[in-house]
Amino acid sequence: TSELNITHPSVYVGNLAYETSWQDLKDHMRQAGNVDQANILQGEDGRSKGCGIVIYQNVRDASRAIRELQNSTLHGRPIFVREDREQGGRRSGGGARGDAGATGAAGCQLFVNNLSYDTSWKELKDHFRQCGDVERVEVIEGPDGRKKGFGTVRFYKAKDASKAIETLNGVELQGRQLEVRHDNKAGRGR
Repeated sequence: TSELNITHPSVYVGNLAYETSWQDLKDHMRQAGNVDQANILQGEDGRSKGCGIVIYQNVRDASRAIRELQNSTLHGRPIFVREDREQGGRRSGGGARGDAGATGAAGCQLFVNNLSYDTSWKELKDHFRQCGDVERVEVIEGPDGRKKGFGTVRFYKAKDASKAIETLNGVELQGRQLEVRHDNKAGRGR
């Protein structure tokens, strides 16, 4: 379909019930194709924000999900499904043309490797907060819910992200030396 010219296999899902877990979301979204990963976005207190990100194994399945699972019912609520715009750079209006939004997203987001499997997103956020205001943190989990040992940290300001690389790269968190660098995938269409 020409209108769904999406370039990466992740979709944003909104209007989720608060009790919907990543496993529930994954099972539901599997109707459109093989799901690599499903994440529920959480607030500071660890509660669901009522939305999530689902990553398919290919773009075709992601397009199908947007087409076929829009307004489908999960836990009694009609969900909405759209392209995950964050993934490919912020394509929101506001007159910033071309690459301006993309470099902004890339400059603020860090990739953190060598995490202890015990480290939660909250502990990771608290650790990085010493360098500035943290917008969001994600500890990546596999399809079985086990942590993969890496994650992303996004700051509101690029200078805080740079400071975090200088301050925290090679520093231990829960007995593991963290590898901290800019997340090259942030803000670029893959």
